[in-house]
Amino acid sequence: MDTSKQNEFKELLNNQYTWPADYLFKFIVVKEHKEELLETIGGHKAIEKPSSKGKYVSVSLRILMHSAEEVMAIYTKASKVKTVMSL
Repeated sequence: MDTSKQNEFKELLNNQYTWPADYLFKFIVVKEHKEELLETIGGHKAIEKPSSKGKYVSVSLRILMHSAEEVMAIYTKASKVKTVMSL
């Protein structure tokens, strides 16, 4: 994500949330990379839902965040996992 998009996202987060706040992260990942995703973002409790054919897993996590920067850091970490899609 380029700097201008990061700044836009940060501004949007700060306009929509009063920190600290619970933030809902949603990711879709190929089943084989699910554990890597969970380990990468810190082992928080996740709700998992497999796709109809079982190839993908939807992973949702509600985490108490203290700033927009913390939210962005989670997305940055998650983006390093092969096949992950952030929603």
